[in-house]
Amino acid sequence: MRVGVVAVPLLVLVAIAVMLPNNPTGRDPAEDTGVFFYAAQRLLDGGLPYRDIWDHKPPGVYVVDAAGLALGGRAGIWVVQLAFLVAAVVLGYLAMRREFGNVPAFVGSLAWLVASPRLFLEQGQTNFVEFFAVPLQFGALLLSMRPLTISRALAIGVLGGAAVLFKPTLVGIWIAIGLVTLFHRRRAGAIPIAGIAIGGLIPLLLVGTWAISRGILADLVDETLVYNRAYASFLPAAQRLSDLIGGLRLTLPSGLVLIAFTAWLYAVVTRRLRSPLVFIAVVALPLELVLSTFGRGYHYYYLAWLPAMGVLAAFGVSELRRLAPPRPARIALVFGTLAMCAQPALLVTRLALTTDAGRFRGAAAYVAANSRAEDTVFIWGAHTEILFLAQRLAPTRYVYQYAPLYTRGYSTPARVADLLADLERNRPVLILDASLESPVTPPLDGAAFRTWISPDIQYTPPPEMADVIGFIEKSYERAGTEPATGWPVWRLRAP
Repeated sequence: MRVGVVAVPLLVLVAIAVMLPNNPTGRDPAEDTGVFFYAAQRLLDGGLPYRDIWDHKPPGVYVVDAAGLALGGRAGIWVVQLAFLVAAVVLGYLAMRREFGNVPAFVGSLAWLVASPRLFLEQGQTNFVEFFAVPLQFGALLLSMRPLTISRALAIGVLGGAAVLFKPTLVGIWIAIGLVTLFHRRRAGAIPIAGIAIGGLIPLLLVGTWAISRGILADLVDETLVYNRAYASFLPAAQRLSDLIGGLRLTLPSGLVLIAFTAWLYAVVTRRLRSPLVFIAVVALPLELVLSTFGRGYHYYYLAWLPAMGVLAAFGVSELRRLAPPRPARIALVFGTLAMCAQPALLVTRLALTTDAGRFRGAAAYVAANSRAEDTVFIWGAHTEILFLAQRLAPTRYVYQYAPLYTRGYSTPARVADLLADLERNRPVLILDASLESPVTPPLDGAAFRTWISPDIQYTPPPEMADVIGFIEKSYERAGTEPATGWPVWRLRAP
C-alpha cells in the first residue's frame, strides 16, 4: 500500500489519540486553563478581558476558548483543540510532502506529533496558548515554499500576527522566513519581507482598534507587555539554560530531539540548504530555543519547537533514503518509527485511562450549593477553575493574586489598594483559602502573614496585603472547610 494514500488518515487518527487524554470527561481544568475558561466565559457574557479579569496573555486564547464554549462548553473547547491539531498535522504534512515526498513527510509529521503529549498533557484538561500557534507555524511554512508573491507574503504575515495574539515569543518561524528570504533574494527580498510585516500588523491593528473602542487598550498593554517584560527579565542565565536543557529532555523519549539535532548538524556541515524549507527550519530551531527561554521553563513553552523539529526529521529521513541502500533504509525506518512511538503510546494510554479525583469539581459544587447565581465568590490563591465550574463571578479582576500583586518589578501598593476596594465594594459571600495549593500565596491569617517567607524570590507579597487580610478577618468568620479540598472557608459576617 502506498504511504501517500493512508498518510493523512493515519496522522489524523494519531492526532485524535493524542487528544483523548485532554477531553474534559472526569477531568478538572488545569490551573492556567481555568483562568482562560473564566475569561472566555466573561467575554461571552459581555465582559472584557484585562478590565474584568487580570491576565497577562494576549486575547487570542480567550477568543478561541469563547468559540469553543459557545460550541459546546468544555467539550466544545476540546473539539476546537482537536481541529487545531488536525490542521497542524495536515498543513505540516503537505509542506513536507511537497519538499521531501510522502514517506519523509509522514515520518516527520509523526515524529513531532508523538513528541507533543509530553509538552501539553497533564492530569486535567489543558489549554495552552503555544498549542494554538502550531497550525499557524505550519501554515506559514507551507506558504513560504512557493514563489513568495506579495499575496503569499501578506498571508504569512497575517498568520504571524495571529501567533503574536497568542504569545509574542511565538515568532521564530516568521523571523526565519524573513532571514532566509533576505539571504536568497538580497535587495529583492525587501518587498516580500515588507509584505510579511504589513500582514502581521493587520491582526494587531484589528485587536488594537477593538481595545480602543472598548476602552481597555491601556490595560491590555499593561498586562500583556509591561507585566511580561518584568516577568521574563527576572531569571538568571544559568536558570534559563537549565530550563532549556529540561525542555530538550522532554522530547528525548520519542527521539525527536536526537533526530532533529542530527539533521540540523548534517545540514549545516554539508551545507545542504538549497531547500528553502530546510534552510528555514535550520534558522528557526535556534531562534525557537532562545525565544522559549523568555520566562519560566514550563513544558508547554516547547511546543513552539515542534514544526522546525518535524521538518528536520523529515529532511533526515529523506537523506537516509537518498544515501542508504533501499532495503536497509526501509528496515531502519520501520523499526525507528516503531521505537519513536513506543513511549508516547504508553504515556497517552495511561493518561487516557486516568481520571482525577474531581476535587475542584467538588469545590465548585460546594460553592454553587452555598451561594446564589448573583453572589460573588473570592478564591484566595490561584484556582480560578472553581469559579468557572461553579459559574460564579469574582468580586475583583484579580482572580488570582500572585502574578499581578506579588511580582517584583510590577506589583504596586496601588494594585493592592484596588483589590481591597473591590472586596469592600463587592463583598463576596464566600472566600476559599486555597493558599496551600496555590503558587507563592501566603496563608489567609494575619499573624502567619507577618512571618511568612515566599519560597520564590520573584514573588513577594507587599506589606499592604496585611490590610486585605485584616479586612477579611474583620468582615468574615471561619466556617469550617470545603469538603473536597479541605480548604478553609470564610463567610461574610451577619450585619
